[in-house]
Amino acid sequence: MALVASLNFRQREQLFHELAHLARSGLPLSHAFDILSRNPRSEIGTCLKAIRENLHTSGKVGPSFHQAGFSASDVAIIAAGEATGRLETVFFELEAYYGQLAHVRRTIVAKSLYPVLVLHLGAVLLAIPPAITDGSWFAFFAHALPILLVFYAALIAGAILWCMVRALLSRDVAAALALMRIPLFGAFLRDWTAWRFASVLSLHAGAGGSLLKAFETAGDGCGNAVLRSASASAISLVQVGQSLTEAFGRQKGVPELLERAIAVGEHSGRLDEEAQRAARIFKERTLGALDALAQWTPRILYILIALYTGWRIVQTVLDVANSVNAAVN
Repeated sequence: MALVASLNFRQREQLFHELAHLARSGLPLSHAFDILSRNPRSEIGTCLKAIRENLHTSGKVGPSFHQAGFSASDVAIIAAGEATGRLETVFFELEAYYGQLAHVRRTIVAKSLYPVLVLHLGAVLLAIPPAITDGSWFAFFAHALPILLVFYAALIAGAILWCMVRALLSRDVAAALALMRIPLFGAFLRDWTAWRFASVLSLHAGAGGSLLKAFETAGDGCGNAVLRSASASAISLVQVGQSLTEAFGRQKGVPELLERAIAVGEHSGRLDEEAQRAARIFKERTLGALDALAQWTPRILYILIALYTGWRIVQTVLDVANSVNAAVN
């Protein structure tokens, strides 16, 4: 399970790029894995070697990626491509997905690097006057380290919190509903998971397979317990004679755009096209939110640095004034 965890977004983009082009050429997937896993020093090659071995054991592409540690949403999309004979399409989609994530992360890091350096420099420079006043290194570290420890603790806490949010979103319906009610952040979670749901649905519907299986797979792989539960409930209602439109209209937490896409697709006979359009809109919203995050992260850092610097300057002036008063008296 740790194999794919060692791959960053750029490496995953590269992996799916290579698989997509080899699949487009008509090369059997097992042969493609053989070709791409020959470099023993490559992390991508090591990951593909494990997938190839899993494929020889299970005979299924989706489970092979799952055993190598890929996320449930990735596996669902790959399994949908395998079931519908459109692996080339899903590999290109996953290439684009990870490429966009890599771009956003690189943008955030690049724009945040300068304010982070300013924060470290400010922590050091503002700790010098108290150290001179007290005449000890202890005073220097006592003033410089706390802010840096708070900064890194916040980064670690943010990473842990994101992992917890994803776990709750994918496992607990009540928690997922609560998370999606959070202003701005909830909209991002809803659009992000609805994007994956609609993508899998469009693949299955376009291949002419079982619609109920399409909804089941989309629900299982979107990473949102609300959509998974809604799909399961809607499937049960359809099986007793209700239409897809009626069944999904009764479910809580389903984005209106997705409901309308299902309704129009069912009555027009173009569910694949409507689901693909919905996936594109959800994708644009998700990437727009990530781009906004990339723009605002450094601004927030600058504001925090300004507030901290102002507080430390005031505190330093007061400390110096107290020292002068003590010396005079």
